[in-house]
Amino acid sequence: MTEYGRDRERRRRTRALLGAGYAAGLSALLGFKVGWVLAASVLLGLLVLVYAVLTVVVRGELRRERRRRDAGAEPSWPAQLPVAAARLLGAAAPGRHARRVDEVGELLGRLSLSSEGLRWDPREGDRGRGVGSLVFDRSWAAAVVPLWGPGRQGCLTLTHPEATAIDIWIRHPADLRQALAAGSR
Repeated sequence: MTEYGRDRERRRRTRALLGAGYAAGLSALLGFKVGWVLAASVLLGLLVLVYAVLTVVVRGELRRERRRRDAGAEPSWPAQLPVAAARLLGAAAPGRHARRVDEVGELLGRLSLSSEGLRWDPREGDRGRGVGSLVFDRSWAAAVVPLWGPGRQGCLTLTHPEATAIDIWIRHPADLRQALAAGSR
């Protein structure tokens, strides 16, 4: 993982821990007001609801991908490409991303595994604003790392022989690792 990726994950982990602390603080305040049993049951109910929603979203995504692959489409994964990496590789950045030099955001898209290598395609709205696809041929070395947190997230680090390294955040890193190891790449 690059330094940019480590900083991003540090920020995400900090936000998650602050959110958990905030929820615990609100639960404690609620516990003083309405009682500990009711406050604990509300907090537990919210946690179960969030887990259920995430599970429905992730499983639905997996089912759609399985149907795509069964229909003969190439394997693909939801992916986020940092704006700085897109600029480095020559892709245009849309809207407000085009005006900022120190951009820390990501462009949404899909990462596909094809015979030519890995290809990142932007979402349809960004395609309409001039963002093109990026192809990472076989000369790019790939390393996949699962990340801490919900949603089966991971980081794909692509390193070019000229020492250029970029991170792409993906969903379902184990599936991508299997596809890369299967010799498809």
